[in-house]
Amino acid sequence: MKVAIIASNYLSLKKTTKKGTEIIVHTFINSLVKQKSLQITTFASGDSDLPTKIESIDYYPSTANEHIIKAGKHIIFELALLSKAFSQQDKFDLYHINIGDGDIALPFAPFVKKPILITLYHPTDIQYAKKYFSLFEENKNVYFVSPTNIQRKRLPYLPYIATIYHGIDAYHSFIFNPQGGTNMMWAGRAIPQKGMDIVIEIARLTKQNLKLFGITKSEHKLWFNDILQKIDQVNLSTSISIALNKNRHELIKHFQTSKLFLFPVQWEEPFGLVMTESMACGTPVIAYGRGSIPEIIKDGETGFIVNPSDDDIRGNWIIKKTGINGLREAVNRIYAMPKNEYLQMRRLCRKHVEENFTVEKMVDEYKKVYKEILKESLMAS
Repeated sequence: MKVAIIASNYLSLKKTTKKGTEIIVHTFINSLVKQKSLQITTFASGDSDLPTKIESIDYYPSTANEHIIKAGKHIIFELALLSKAFSQQDKFDLYHINIGDGDIALPFAPFVKKPILITLYHPTDIQYAKKYFSLFEENKNVYFVSPTNIQRKRLPYLPYIATIYHGIDAYHSFIFNPQGGTNMMWAGRAIPQKGMDIVIEIARLTKQNLKLFGITKSEHKLWFNDILQKIDQVNLSTSISIALNKNRHELIKHFQTSKLFLFPVQWEEPFGLVMTESMACGTPVIAYGRGSIPEIIKDGETGFIVNPSDDDIRGNWIIKKTGINGLREAVNRIYAMPKNEYLQMRRLCRKHVEENFTVEKMVDEYKKVYKEILKESLMAS
């Protein structure tokens, strides 16, 4: 089976990437290539570090050229990459699109005879998607994979073929630590939606030490300056450390040696890869029940889910308080656990990841989908 994996030209696909989609795609391809029945070609920037044949429109990604970024034209280079891939359709049995929500690939679909599989990565505006995707509903060669079931509920009218959870390298990278440590941890993009400011407030209220690992964004510079001031204020009563722009593999030792991971997201989280990374290392997660969270965390077993507010009830969770008070109670509950109960929670975290969120399971599920799509394509022809 000859499969074309179309990634983004925006960033290189390397182990050192810090962006979620590219992290997932890089991990996926490195595992997928081990399937001897598949012949993989990846469409990405030429400097990508991959064990496959690479087709590119430029050696460097769009982010390496400040003129492209300043002009806001990186999307044009994504289209050029798609154009190059689809112009070679006689070479492939199937295309697998891994760019955002796949919308920019759809205008090509009427001209492509081979099946096109699109994995949804980004949360998409519902009204926009309903209008735009309907333009291409006659294209029966297009299939969608949702990374969580909540994505299907948001966009129920797309032609889904499967829900496949994103997978991580749990057996070589994110290794289980049965003991953990004493501090709280947070990691992610340093933007308001990821709840860093709330995590700092929880550290102040609980007097527990906290480690923060943020990926800075220039468009949120003023907000982040306020965050730094809050850290200085809270550090008068407890210890908060912050490290910026670390490679995700540098965080593994911190996942392994933390007491818990806080993830009070302020948006409808589409997946939340850091939660699976934390649990793989044994560290339970406390999060607001927005977006994918109820699918990723098992309430009371691998952490606690908290309703965001009294006016935003997402489920009947163990912690009955909501908002910051609920997060505070969940943190205190984990710190108050008898050692045997806490160590059991760590084991359950690891088991949950091994059963649901490994890259090996992800590859197996996609391989099944590839076969199903090709079977349907052959029957249709």
